[in-house]
Amino acid sequence: MSKKIKVVITTVPFVDWYTPLVTPGYLKAILKKRNIDCVGLDLNIEIYNKIKNDPDRSLYLDFFYKQKIHPKIAKHLTAMLYHYVKRILQYSPTHLALSLFTRDSQVFTAWLTYLLKKIKPELKILIGGPGLETLSERKVSFPESLRNKKYIDAFLVGDSSKAFVDYFINGDTNSAVNNMTPKKDEDFILGTTPDFDDYNFLDYEHVRLSIVDSRGCVQKCEFCDVIEFWKHYQYLPAKAIFEQMMTLIKKYNVYRFDFTSSISNGNMVEFTKLMQMIADYNEGKYINKQIHWNGNFIIRKKGRHSDRLYKNIKTSNGHLNCGVESLLSEPRINLGKNFNNNDLEDHLQKCRQFQIPVNLLI
Repeated sequence: MSKKIKVVITTVPFVDWYTPLVTPGYLKAILKKRNIDCVGLDLNIEIYNKIKNDPDRSLYLDFFYKQKIHPKIAKHLTAMLYHYVKRILQYSPTHLALSLFTRDSQVFTAWLTYLLKKIKPELKILIGGPGLETLSERKVSFPESLRNKKYIDAFLVGDSSKAFVDYFINGDTNSAVNNMTPKKDEDFILGTTPDFDDYNFLDYEHVRLSIVDSRGCVQKCEFCDVIEFWKHYQYLPAKAIFEQMMTLIKKYNVYRFDFTSSISNGNMVEFTKLMQMIADYNEGKYINKQIHWNGNFIIRKKGRHSDRLYKNIKTSNGHLNCGVESLLSEPRINLGKNFNNNDLEDHLQKCRQFQIPVNLLI
């Protein structure tokens, strides 16, 4: 593309979440490295805030989840859509990239893209993200249906940052564009610190900044689609993750982080190093100047995680989310979770001993 372009990237409602969603900031940082003018927005939070305490919240959710329009809120839905359009077009973009975090973003995306094409038909619209739900049994997938209706110009399936960048340089000539086969990078882009400059942190109940620490998973749970997109597990070195934390702390004065991956302790060597780095950093500091983090944590066989590691998780203010899936060992193991109830009990005892907060996901 020889013409000067301006890209706006944003999230799409409805994501029922109150901390910054990272994808627009992460992709903005990647485009900036290629000198592409870009704005990264998390506009979902504006809709979240609008309806979180609204007495008609359930009616709004009917629209987002079921495309059911209640007459009582019809005018408000129209205003909401035009507000979104105004927020996007205020940056005079030539291109718009919509990040669909879950399938619950599909309804609003369809209405939004229809309206945008009516108001600014020359705007190039690209959609992507797990919310495309291309592994479903539909005869015509969601992104294909929007493209057939000319609501969008292109879609990307999978998690390929390189294909995303290439689209804004070479257009839809890349084989990954409008292709239903998931695409991925052989090595996801190392050392890319998300750029949250366009986010308004005052909009959030809690400000925790996300770090993309790994791709894929070391497990092959039959209910999970992660391995469909990432065949091989990839993990950033501990040093690279810690340097991102230091950059974000210095730039935004935020000390709380979310690891956005499906698993934070897939590479035990690097995870152990990272816990030691954070524990050393936190030592002797006031609590409000210490790093805190949340991450998905695999429970392993009894004895695989040392007391020293648990101690460093505590000192690093870790909060663990652990997928258990079943209270019975046999069904859990059949699903791909390779630990029994004795291993689970040992893990919970260690968390209790070292006062580590943990969520069990069943």
